[in-house]
Amino acid sequence: MNVNLWKTVDTYLRSNNVDAAAADLESRLRAAASDRVASLADSHFTNPPRDVLGHIKDFISACQSRFEVRAIYLEMNGFDINYDRWYFDSFAYTKYSDDLEDMDWLCDWASPDSDQFTLTGLEQTQDDFRWYMEKKIYDCKTHDAEKEIATLLVMVRFVQLISWSLNTGTLTHSIPLIATAHDFDIFGRFSPQSVE
Repeated sequence: MNVNLWKTVDTYLRSNNVDAAAADLESRLRAAASDRVASLADSHFTNPPRDVLGHIKDFISACQSRFEVRAIYLEMNGFDINYDRWYFDSFAYTKYSDDLEDMDWLCDWASPDSDQFTLTGLEQTQDDFRWYMEKKIYDCKTHDAEKEIATLLVMVRFVQLISWSLNTGTLTHSIPLIATAHDFDIFGRFSPQSVE
């Protein structure tokens, strides 16, 4: 694991500079020796941002009818080993902490199970992850650096999608929103504005 690379991405996201994180990782991927996962440098999720925003709004409304929603967490599935389908789950909370060093409260959601949202547009990258796992390329160590960059960039692409989606409209409540992928300790954080 390239600890410095993970710290760099974390620094970008802590300063709400998602696009700079993406640009840095794209540059690293283009400079890599392998053409595997290279298409990710120029690809994005293709879900319409308004559809994503609509999904988030519907989820908040459904939860708000049961309890006061204080925060939302969106988590992409463990995509690197679950390459058949990429999606995200939604979680709502009755409490929120802005302590960036203590995210344990994310284990304590109050929302019931909700519909998963399937992510589209990165099918070539999904096939690259399939190749890496099914051919056991990790045993050879030949593509580890590219795979690590791609893993971070897929998570950042998800955070970008959430950012773009939140910029297409407003929520009915100003609720902190956090987004990342399963088993990541790097988070995109948003404070969306509500309808006045």
